[in-house]
Amino acid sequence: MSSVILLGALGAAPVTAGAATPTSAATVSASNWTVQTTPTVSQGTLFGDSCVSASFCVAVGQSTGGPSPLIEQWNGSAWTVMTGATVPGSAGLFSVSCTSATNCVAVGAATNGGIIEQWDGTAWTLMGTPAVPAGSTSSYFTAVSCPSTTFCKAVGQAYFGSSVYTPIGITFNGATWSADTVPDPTGGGYFNGVSCTSSSMCMAVGVGNDGDLSLAEQWNGSAWTALVTQTPAGQTSVSFLGVSCVGSSFCMATGQGYNGTVYQTLSERWNGSAWSILPSPNVGTASNGLQAINCFSTTSCSAVGVSSASSDAAAETQTWNGVAWAVATPPAQPGATQTELYSVSCVTNWQCVATGVADTGVPNPFVITAPISRSGYRFVASDGGVFNYGNGAPFLGSMGGTPLNQPIVGMAVMPAGDGYYLVASDGGVFNFGSAQFYGSTGGMHLNAPIVGMAVTADGGGYWLVASDGGIFTYGDAQFYGSTGSLHLNKPVVGMAATPNGLGYFLVASDGGIFNYGNATFSGSTGSIRLNQPIVGMSVPVGGGYYLVASDGGIFSFPTTGGPPFHGSTGSLKLNKPIVGMTTVAGGYYLSGSDGGVFTFPTTGGPPFLGSTGSIVLNKPIVGISG
Repeated sequence: MSSVILLGALGAAPVTAGAATPTSAATVSASNWTVQTTPTVSQGTLFGDSCVSASFCVAVGQSTGGPSPLIEQWNGSAWTVMTGATVPGSAGLFSVSCTSATNCVAVGAATNGGIIEQWDGTAWTLMGTPAVPAGSTSSYFTAVSCPSTTFCKAVGQAYFGSSVYTPIGITFNGATWSADTVPDPTGGGYFNGVSCTSSSMCMAVGVGNDGDLSLAEQWNGSAWTALVTQTPAGQTSVSFLGVSCVGSSFCMATGQGYNGTVYQTLSERWNGSAWSILPSPNVGTASNGLQAINCFSTTSCSAVGVSSASSDAAAETQTWNGVAWAVATPPAQPGATQTELYSVSCVTNWQCVATGVADTGVPNPFVITAPISRSGYRFVASDGGVFNYGNGAPFLGSMGGTPLNQPIVGMAVMPAGDGYYLVASDGGVFNFGSAQFYGSTGGMHLNAPIVGMAVTADGGGYWLVASDGGIFTYGDAQFYGSTGSLHLNKPVVGMAATPNGLGYFLVASDGGIFNYGNATFSGSTGSIRLNQPIVGMSVPVGGGYYLVASDGGIFSFPTTGGPPFHGSTGSLKLNKPIVGMTTVAGGYYLSGSDGGVFTFPTTGGPPFLGSTGSIVLNKPIVGISG
């Protein structure tokens, strides 16, 4: 293995809604990385991975035989080799982006130019691609990002001979690919990474000026614009190798810079108007580089790469907590003399998966995974009082003690747990921590009261739902449908978004389920006689959903192969009714209106961290969040 690091060869209240400010950053970081076993029949390197849930990840790369594309899938318990599309000649895949378990797009290079493959849940097939740029002798794609099934952006480079490169980009509209016009501001540049949060916001990064300068360009929905990047003092050349965005005003790019002696890690942040350098640590005194990054909020990112000394190379991982980067030591592959990491993907169950290569005499896929340390939960009372338990659920503010026009009916938490919203029955929205205010129904006349809300997957917007099933969208939340014009048997009592935010469920008090977007109907209690009404639902990242009744009865859907039933309070005598539930890795919590907490499974499940069950509350608890 080379020691040189290169990629691939409000209701109107006395206070103003939205005026709350952050009080502290959540303590969230990737830790306890462990090695996962990969199939031994697939000697090669994994350059890219994409996870949509705890039970579905895809990793792509290049096998040593051929060479040919290498694709592996994680099903929640094991990695298996997938059969890719047949590609003539030598080929490899460098990046993959999945929106669901039935839609992934992978890009790479082949003898005859760039290749793109698509997974439809059954098979991989080749997708048509634009011709290589006029005058170029070859081109290929290094990265792809698909925020939805109808929009993808792939980037890479074209070669014109005599070592002249130019950055290229193409766009998928759900049916066909088309070539973009891409500026080459420095002459001799190329892209290594791309991250899109929507069809009107992408950031691509790479190298410009024939390898001397970092390159960053932004897509606004119609055109690419070159941006000014920074060069750390003392470094003669800098390269961006990866980028991750969580909105139009936050992207993080990572890579490496050369100081004349060794390579050093590079990190820069985009704030919506300019790039700025962020200090990042190095392991030892030899070369370091961060090949890839994944951010699931502005205060929680994971980056991976390699540190090397002489001919030795060791995988490197770092985490960003909103304030600083810190090294998180990865494990070594048993039997390997060297390891490198090229990609990382983090999902909303607080799990990161990183992929690369381990040298065990021959190159073999190297996969490690880490949980995100953020154990904790919060309650909200109808007066807006917030009660927090566990280090992963910091207190960021509340409305307790502030006169409200209408009572609080729910809480929704940002993807990284570093911010949250409270919503009142008139649709007044109050934001804390990293949560941003995008609007409310506080000044509107509503046909029915608001009963709940959900946050989008990137934290850049939210939905409000009324008891008639009317949906109100704010920020980047998309409208997929509602029951606002339907006659309902029972009122809607809550909603939950799908893990990737491309759909949502509404649930009525009889357990009737209404699904929109990519939310899949898997069953309901609408035709079942219930002992007590349904009061809420929760969607785990592995698929399916739970319903919870006011007696703590739990209903899991689909009934076969769905999320596991871990227990309930359906047969217990409760001091107060259950008002909500939240799912976490390994189980779920139920909360009573007195703030009593019930953890399931009772043995080996999520930890009990405290409750308000023995506290005299000013107002009852109305919700719980993880």
